[in-house]
Amino acid sequence: MPKFKSILWQLLYVSLFFGFILAIRFKPITQAFELDYDEGLNLIKVLLYSQGFSLYTQVWNDQPPLFTVILSIWFSIFGQSVIAARLLILIFSSLLLWCFFQIINRDLGKIPAFVASILLVTSWLFIRVSISVMIGIPALALTMLSIYLLTLYKKHGQQYLLILSGTTLALSLQTKLFTVFLIPLILFYICDFKLRIGKLTKIAYHPIIYWLGTLGITYIIIFLLSKQFYSYDQLFQSHLNQPIEEGLVNFNNVKFLTYMITQDYDYIFLGFVGILAILWKKQRNGFFPLIWLGTTILIFLTHKPIWYHYYPLLAIPICWLAAYGVTLLLELFTLGWDKNLKFWNIKLIFPSLILVTMMFLIIATPPVPKGMPRRNGEIMQLVTKYKDSTQWVFTDRPIYAFYAGLRVPPEMAVMSYKRLNSGSLSSQKLLTILQQYRPEQIVLARWTDRIKSDRKIMDYINEHYFKTYTSLKGDEEHYIWANKNKTATER
Repeated sequence: MPKFKSILWQLLYVSLFFGFILAIRFKPITQAFELDYDEGLNLIKVLLYSQGFSLYTQVWNDQPPLFTVILSIWFSIFGQSVIAARLLILIFSSLLLWCFFQIINRDLGKIPAFVASILLVTSWLFIRVSISVMIGIPALALTMLSIYLLTLYKKHGQQYLLILSGTTLALSLQTKLFTVFLIPLILFYICDFKLRIGKLTKIAYHPIIYWLGTLGITYIIIFLLSKQFYSYDQLFQSHLNQPIEEGLVNFNNVKFLTYMITQDYDYIFLGFVGILAILWKKQRNGFFPLIWLGTTILIFLTHKPIWYHYYPLLAIPICWLAAYGVTLLLELFTLGWDKNLKFWNIKLIFPSLILVTMMFLIIATPPVPKGMPRRNGEIMQLVTKYKDSTQWVFTDRPIYAFYAGLRVPPEMAVMSYKRLNSGSLSSQKLLTILQQYRPEQIVLARWTDRIKSDRKIMDYINEHYFKTYTSLKGDEEHYIWANKNKTATER
């Protein structure tokens, strides 16, 4: 019965976070057309997958398949909509925060865990990525669940927790591979960071085998079932073949990394206090977030480009370290209190102040930072107007097709900066797609200049299509098929 009550309380905590974010960000969740270009790419992949198109062999996909599969199942239950997808991401974010709290709570106590959770929620753009249909938060949520299961294993010693942890991290890697660097760190954590060969063999040999074995088997099963062996060029080549564009700030590692970190410089200070506390008191568990942070910084100094949605990889260990700083400050704080003052007052006053601060910081955090893709209502109306006579939409911004419930050619489902910049999607391939599918509508709303700069593509469009709309700046256009003798295309 006590365990059942504990579970109910934990579910209540998660529900409160979910409800609070939903309440203060209800408008962007329900009304924002597109919070990031990746939303359109992820949503259109799910639409195509739900209609029977297979990932990698038909739908071009440069990411692992798990999120697409999960969101497809979610849509089959709750309906296909942007709002439903954003609520799923918020659930993953709630899971992440709950695991984060539990991990710190087991090591340092409720107050440091509570403060660290507040700092994480109010960190730069955390709320934004918590409601955007992107794969980073789901991957990190599964990673944090894996780490939490390990903390339970180290306390109770039950093997099934170790197996569940390995399975969960495999699911994280099959959502997004950017947490792979944590595997060596987790192995050190399993053996309590004891590096002497004798102790390593004695203490951690079997747990490491169980954990790595479960991780590898789960990952390989999903790899084979999703036919990722067809997709080396999609999963790896498009990421590795990125030409450097010095003019883009995301390729200037030091500059952009500094910019991201200074968004939460107050947290950095508290995290620095936490690092001092870890070294001073020799707190072995504190080396986990410390090494995580150091490894992430080293990766960000070499990996190009860096995108804003990578920031939680930094924010999580920074806020985790800040919890150690809070613990140290609490200890120093209590030593200075008069002995006649009851300690329960500290337990009451301090969390109350933090709660007020949390509410203020969360409300003050911009829900939609500058740079959000804008919605063109006229294009959306035109896409909807010709919907009944349309089977395919050729577009560089698939969110318009998703809102209308229309398909894009699966080969161009992911028309991203990464793909275009790596040469994976050439002008010749785009022309081939146009000729093969003969889409009834064309929407150019993101890479318009790049597409229009190719003479062969524009000659084909001008010959077979009628332009219905162009924006004042000329950067957004809409076309419909004008050839009345169009023949059916193999679909």
